[in-house]
Amino acid sequence: MEQKSDVQYRAEKEYKNSREKFFLLLREIISNSIHAVIIRQSKEANFIPKLDLNIMFDDIQCKIELMDNGEGFTKKNRQYFEELDKKNVEKEQFRFHPLGQGRLAIVYFADSSEYETVYKDEDGMYHKRIIPYPKTSEGLFSIEDFEEEVPLETDTYTKLTISINKPNTLGRAKTFFRNYPNIDLFKQWFIETFFPFIINNDKLVVNIILNGENAIIKKENIKTETENTSFDLVFNDSKKVFTLWLIKKNVQMHGDNPITCFARNLRADLSNGKLSYSIDNDNGFLLYLTSEYFDEYVDTKGEKIEVSCSDISEISKKINQILDAKFKTVIERNQKESTANLKKFKKKYPSLEAFIKDVNVVGDKNIVSEKDMVQSALSEKSRIEKNFWNQIDKDPLNDEDGHFSESEDCQKLLNSSLHIYVKHRENVLKQLHALIQKFDEQGENKPELESRVHELFIKRGEILSDSSNVNHLHNLWILDDKFTTFSNNFKAKSTKSGQPLSDVYIWADDPEKTKQILILELKSTTRAHNAGNHNEGMIGQVKRYARDFFMKPEMVLNWSVNTSLIQYTGIILARKSDINKELTSNSFSGGYKPIPFLSNSYYYDDNFSRDDNPRNKIDIRIELYSFEDIYELASSRNDVFFRLLKNEFNTEKI
Repeated sequence: MEQKSDVQYRAEKEYKNSREKFFLLLREIISNSIHAVIIRQSKEANFIPKLDLNIMFDDIQCKIELMDNGEGFTKKNRQYFEELDKKNVEKEQFRFHPLGQGRLAIVYFADSSEYETVYKDEDGMYHKRIIPYPKTSEGLFSIEDFEEEVPLETDTYTKLTISINKPNTLGRAKTFFRNYPNIDLFKQWFIETFFPFIINNDKLVVNIILNGENAIIKKENIKTETENTSFDLVFNDSKKVFTLWLIKKNVQMHGDNPITCFARNLRADLSNGKLSYSIDNDNGFLLYLTSEYFDEYVDTKGEKIEVSCSDISEISKKINQILDAKFKTVIERNQKESTANLKKFKKKYPSLEAFIKDVNVVGDKNIVSEKDMVQSALSEKSRIEKNFWNQIDKDPLNDEDGHFSESEDCQKLLNSSLHIYVKHRENVLKQLHALIQKFDEQGENKPELESRVHELFIKRGEILSDSSNVNHLHNLWILDDKFTTFSNNFKAKSTKSGQPLSDVYIWADDPEKTKQILILELKSTTRAHNAGNHNEGMIGQVKRYARDFFMKPEMVLNWSVNTSLIQYTGIILARKSDINKELTSNSFSGGYKPIPFLSNSYYYDDNFSRDDNPRNKIDIRIELYSFEDIYELASSRNDVFFRLLKNEFNTEKI
């Protein structure tokens, strides 16, 4: 078993939970190189700081070469590099705030590595050393253990070469490069990671080669697309300066746009939340935030900025004020579009209207789409409905539980359900209207249309009572809203095709009230087969069905009842021309009167023979309705219901 050194243990402790964060290795080695060239730049007037990064990766290996033209491993720099936890005073002067931990990333992530450095020592001579970077020593290494060479070069530099080929380490590299597979994406990652270094240095030049693709990064490339605003905030009685950067991008801003924070000139995340700015903008921007305040609270890996939620809230509030002012025109345009979408939403989804607050829509800086409103309303409705069912079984007399049924939320839920039901009725009426449109004065009898009419009113072969889930089985409310619900004493039977019975029977068997039966005949919307028939017209047919029931109620409806004590009603639904044909036929006895306020509908208190003796009569009220009249009546009732739900009527003015 391999004996691990203190360095290895420390590397594992620092990065063990970062196995998928291969970027930490790149960030640490690149930031060290940037530090080196900036320090040298401060000492030499005409110095051009340069970094050359060459990355080659495939399925079997990853090789990284990073070269900077900093001072190299001078005696002073060697002192800092040979020991962990020894801060570089020179770097501190530049506010880099090094913690001396970055080199552990090489120990943890790399399979092998090597430094090649040329430096100028006190003697003014150039020296060169090639130093393998060990993982097994108790310290890091002693540079003096590696012989100096006389370099051919007459300038200083440091070149780091890292090889990664073992499956477990190569997998980490693959995970990273899967997200940044080409030079454009990797370049963007580089800028997002090291932005403060780039934007604050006019001369820094970074040359990148990624699997043979080249890119150059320098300030002048991004300066023209960058603007910034500084602001102050006071935390713990101390003024802190922040700079908000906006970098133009070709992609639109949409929804919540993240604000990237930087600590010690490197990208880092807030540990207690996130900063973002919400807006839809055709002209996109990247949003960056820099501050020395963040440098004070970043962790040892430079990943997390540990500031309080209250501080984050104050920073967010200030950023929103700044960006709201900048994007004022965009926000006004978005709110205008959201307002238009809100009007469409209310018209299209009246059942959901109550679950949306107008101010939340028109006050949003994003464009709130119709789809967004539907999702938001459904979410709010679901929340209220959950409360409803949680309250349903509670003691209604317990004041401590409150009265949810009297709450505004409950009323919203009830109105929504009613809206849905009214919209369902509207769709049913549209189907009926479509069937009426097939009306043809010269049309032929079409049994299939009669069958469709039957199915629209009530499913064939169904018996309706309170024991059935009947809502989806019938639309008898088209005739009258009293047929909306059924009970043990109020039932309906729909006959099957081919049975010698009427289309629909509706009866009431309340022991405390007069028993009633309604015989409903549904004719074709094109032509009734027996309208005005001299042998048996539509009225005669209903009378026959009434007589059959009178004689054998058990056989017709399985109802044991004294049929002499029943009130009889017959209703015929037919096209208006068939009704006219029926009432003007030679077999018609007359007496039928127009139903008030309807165009082509009639009624008569008629009778039928209870047996073969024509003198033995039973009273029956017969009503003939045209499909057009029934449609108009049902539509009017539904429209009134809908408008009441929409609060369009003021009852005090009626």
